[in-house]
Amino acid sequence: MIHLDSFFSLSNKALLNWICIEFSDELERLKRAYSVRDRSFTAPSAPSPSQILFGRDFDEVNRTLVGVLALRWLANGEYGTFVRNQPPAIKLTRESFDWMRNHFSHVSRDPDELYALISAMMINDLGKDEKLASDYLDVTGKDISGLNHDMILIKSIDAGLVHCLDRLPEDEKQNVIHGLRLGATFNVGQLAQAENAPACLSSLVHIRDRPRAFQLHFLEQLLDIAGAAGHMDWTCAKKLVEPIMQAYRNVYDAAIGFIAGNFGLRDGYDLILIRRAQLLQREGSRQFDIRDPEDRALVRLLCMAGVADVETATMFDETWATLEDTTKKGLVRSLNIDGSTAEPVVQPTYAPALLAQALDVEGPGFIQKKQACLRSALQYLVRVMTIGIKPDGHTIVFERNVLSVLKGFVQSPEFQANPTILKEAPIPKSTVAMTR
Repeated sequence: MIHLDSFFSLSNKALLNWICIEFSDELERLKRAYSVRDRSFTAPSAPSPSQILFGRDFDEVNRTLVGVLALRWLANGEYGTFVRNQPPAIKLTRESFDWMRNHFSHVSRDPDELYALISAMMINDLGKDEKLASDYLDVTGKDISGLNHDMILIKSIDAGLVHCLDRLPEDEKQNVIHGLRLGATFNVGQLAQAENAPACLSSLVHIRDRPRAFQLHFLEQLLDIAGAAGHMDWTCAKKLVEPIMQAYRNVYDAAIGFIAGNFGLRDGYDLILIRRAQLLQREGSRQFDIRDPEDRALVRLLCMAGVADVETATMFDETWATLEDTTKKGLVRSLNIDGSTAEPVVQPTYAPALLAQALDVEGPGFIQKKQACLRSALQYLVRVMTIGIKPDGHTIVFERNVLSVLKGFVQSPEFQANPTILKEAPIPKSTVAMTR
């Protein structure tokens, strides 16, 4: 276990070498993990963390290790490094940076908590390694490959396949496991993007007697987004910009309010939507009424796509107005379901990435192209969220992962030329994400 002084003062190379020794098994799994890149980017000239350790790039290794480095930048007050290369218009503010530093301060004083946080970061994305599910199958005889990567991880922990947790003191180990178990049904990033449903907030009931477990999990999730672009730019926390930080702070307020009993499911969830609408209104967009089902559905889509500027919000509004009635009504209905056994809801995992990359359009007439691509994406999304979903008496949330459609259709050269190819895209298999 590393000493506090060493963690905050070692050179980057020395720290990375320590992590390579301490978490060798986890890094091997991260080498095999899948990731999603933007269509084009310019990599920094400095070697990446995985280049330093392994002589070549591994996306999830870089993403994870940049998150660990971001923890150091926070603890050491390196604001300039943290926000380097962030777009000026949405750069993380000093106030938000200091808010995070304050929430991390107790970790920086306790070596057990620090090691627990680093461990949580190192294992957070292990479920993206297909071999973890196959190892689970070998040990238990059960196939979990169809589950989301968070659920694969927690089941693998229960099966004793994640050995680094055994090095933690028992109380810290349980805090990490409780946080990860929470993350299997309550994903902070998904709520920040309104990707999941209000029913997912009910998972917080099970962590009310372990407030430190929630705090640890929330900090790990912040660092996860700080490293989210680490496979493309490893010199800063490029993705943790001010609009995303505000979305995460909204999740924090919603979660803390729900844990304290101050919010119900819908009230806590709507806090996320209300604050997104307020942000856009400050930028000059029209006023959205979250009490109106159509506006509420549209604001959920704006959250999913990470819309923080009035131009894109207006383009969404205009495209929404051109949707055929069946698509619009289907989206309004499905995006307003809270999730229950009588009326289960579909969580369209990776829909935020699908929407964002559908809008990644350049060239002449790009506004019209963006609208055509967005219209096609919304027509596909309504199919994902409505087709073939029936109550089974115990499922509250079904999950449909659109990652394969994102890679196979939206990222294909043909999509921008002919967005309607999404009509040919398959509907992903449904998996049970949450039961009563």
